[in-house]
Amino acid sequence: MEWVKEFYNRQYELLTNNPLNQILRDDLVDKMEDLLEEKPRNLLELGGGTGQFAVAAAKRGYDVTVIELVPKAVVRMKALATEHGVEDSIHIIEGDFYEAEFNHPFDCICYWDGFGVGSDEDQTKLLHLIEEWLSPDSQAIIDCYTPWYWANAAGIEMSFDDIMRQYDFDPYHCRMIDTWWSVNDESQAVTQSLRCYSPADLELLLTKCTLLLDHSIPGGAMDYDKGEYEERVPLHQAMSYTACLVKSRP
Repeated sequence: MEWVKEFYNRQYELLTNNPLNQILRDDLVDKMEDLLEEKPRNLLELGGGTGQFAVAAAKRGYDVTVIELVPKAVVRMKALATEHGVEDSIHIIEGDFYEAEFNHPFDCICYWDGFGVGSDEDQTKLLHLIEEWLSPDSQAIIDCYTPWYWANAAGIEMSFDDIMRQYDFDPYHCRMIDTWWSVNDESQAVTQSLRCYSPADLELLLTKCTLLLDHSIPGGAMDYDKGEYEERVPLHQAMSYTACLVKSRP
């Protein structure tokens, strides 16, 4: 996973002035609340970016811990929390969540739009960590990319502002490949690669821990010809699905 820090640092630099980075993700807080049977006392977000979900959740009254790898994103997250007056409700950690240690369990763990970094063994390690960090009978919410959507998206190229983005797909390892670069300097292009999992694939990973796939909901899909995004489509058409994992008692 040598590419991870370079990619996310460069992606942050490219998106620094994007106004979408300033919008709080109340929609994700709504999704979390819809998926959970009981309101959690505290929650952990993995890979918090600039804090759009964490700050929205804190404004909703949650006690939030969030961990983020990119230093500049952490700076922006702290500023966003202060801007919305919730800096006392968020514990922000700069670092790699594979190396994180916490002194108390969480009632909910959220990982939006990032599961699949590294190998199956890396995902299994992360699931074991999530299992360790969760309190009994609590839940984790994880976005997973689907293989069928990303296989069809291979070759798609798009631009916004002065940023270019191109998708590809590795059929042998079932990975979506996502390359970003500035039109002003293509030599600085960076690429991420995320393992795609069907729900059946995810359940195979879960056989090695006490987490169970309770249910999942499909996400949306982009029509690249029309430039339109549909919020909810059937699973076989979706870019991703959100999996709700339950920690069972041993």
